[in-house]
Amino acid sequence: MGNALTRIRTVLEVAAGVLSWGAIAFANAAAHLPADARTLAAGRTLYLEGNRGAGAPLVARRAGGLAISGAQAACVNCHRRSGFGGSEGRSYIPPVSAASLFESQPPGTGASASGTGRPAYDDKSLARAIRAGVDPSGRRLDYLMPRYELKDAEMKSLIAYLRRLSTQTSPGVQANALDFATVVAPGAAPKQREAMVETLNACFEEHNAGPPPVRGRKRLGPEMRFSEQRKWNLHVWELEGKPETWAAQLAEYARRKPVFAVVGGLGGGNWAPVHEYCERDGLPCLFPRVEVPVTGEAGFYALYLSRGVLLEAAIVARHLAEQGSKRAVQVLRADDEAARAGAQALHRRLAARGIETQERRIEPGDKIEARIFDMAHSEALILWLRGDDLKRLEALDPVSAPVYLSAMLGGLEQAPLPAAWKARALMAYPYELPQNREARMAQLHAWLRARGLAPVDEAVQADAYIACSALGAGMNEVADHLHRDYLVERLEVIMGRGGFAGLYPRLTLGAGQRFSSKAGYLVRFADAETPGIASVGERMAP
Repeated sequence: MGNALTRIRTVLEVAAGVLSWGAIAFANAAAHLPADARTLAAGRTLYLEGNRGAGAPLVARRAGGLAISGAQAACVNCHRRSGFGGSEGRSYIPPVSAASLFESQPPGTGASASGTGRPAYDDKSLARAIRAGVDPSGRRLDYLMPRYELKDAEMKSLIAYLRRLSTQTSPGVQANALDFATVVAPGAAPKQREAMVETLNACFEEHNAGPPPVRGRKRLGPEMRFSEQRKWNLHVWELEGKPETWAAQLAEYARRKPVFAVVGGLGGGNWAPVHEYCERDGLPCLFPRVEVPVTGEAGFYALYLSRGVLLEAAIVARHLAEQGSKRAVQVLRADDEAARAGAQALHRRLAARGIETQERRIEPGDKIEARIFDMAHSEALILWLRGDDLKRLEALDPVSAPVYLSAMLGGLEQAPLPAAWKARALMAYPYELPQNREARMAQLHAWLRARGLAPVDEAVQADAYIACSALGAGMNEVADHLHRDYLVERLEVIMGRGGFAGLYPRLTLGAGQRFSSKAGYLVRFADAETPGIASVGERMAP
């Protein structure tokens, strides 16, 4: 039990720091709300942030007298945003949603009642449970439950918040259907858009068809029946124009047809407006395929498969540091947002290691030859270039310095780098090696064939399939608790169980983690004439 408690503390301390800035903005606006709304806002701040107002931290004591305060003492750490609780090993965290607290629990339910049930809480008995750790029937709560020091007004605020916690079904829920969306940002290639939408549509059709018939199934008794699953509807939200207009476009889409979650999605170098909208609206955004996800802000609702080019930058930085490099030149298109993000991330990492970097941007109309020169004083050349520019290197002799390129921008192992350059090139590769993912991809290709889909873009189709499969697994566990927060919480658990067919080394999440794949490789081209690759060293998680 001691190890389980340690794991719980570690996970929950991480979770305490992962509160969206939307929650903070909500609390800051509380002073301008009516009295009842201010009471709820104060309770929400206590529950989510461990903040009593005016910067005063919430204070509590665990079993044995260990004092905790502030974010570490926030209720959300154990009972989660939804209030539906959870478990870790053999330790069970009971739900504190309104439906759980303020209704009696029959025998066989309730952690504090050890399976013997308990009466419903009222304001007085709930205050005693929070302060003294005693439930309505007089039994002591589990030792994991802290004992909180709250004034009467603070207790009133917290109980008011708990009385509304998860009482309303989230948007996008109909009596017999659930609505979801996928987002396509400007710049997405038409071929990739088609591949993603076709894959998602096929996955939704599979769900809506229901489970296949089972031969020999026993006849149900007259009092038994199979539950009807809700149909899934997929809406494609196409964005256009400048990024500063995307939030308004997303809001208009949501006004016309509210959705329960965004599943998948396509974006290039700027996904921040979509990420920020999802955080503000409390809308789960599940595993979009983006080259540059948002990593600088704490958030709750946006989940990603990989850090994209930011992971590639970390892989290159680590290798250059290990090689003792002192100088590096980065070459990129000035108008490629993903390339700029990768170059900036690499510059920051190298600067922290004392490695000098120089950036050479190819402006519109420039020839690439004009930017690859004078490499005598450089020890590395990093090419944040896409396939068309890599092909143009055929006109140039390879440089003497080691060459690094981006797998995501360059085209993975099919990168059209001229043979003479391949012999010197290393590639940052944020996926599992092809030979190690063969069985998983065979599973995906079999699924595509069964639904009449051609493998037109393996990476895009694999990511869309993972996003939809994860959604299905999450909704199975959400069951009738149709709350957006609860879906995100279940996915944090589900992603670590495996079973998702994709390109990545390992997909896992935990409380507070928002990137499922955390590792990649540095690879070389095995043969200058073929698309094969081989790892340089072990898999790394920089």
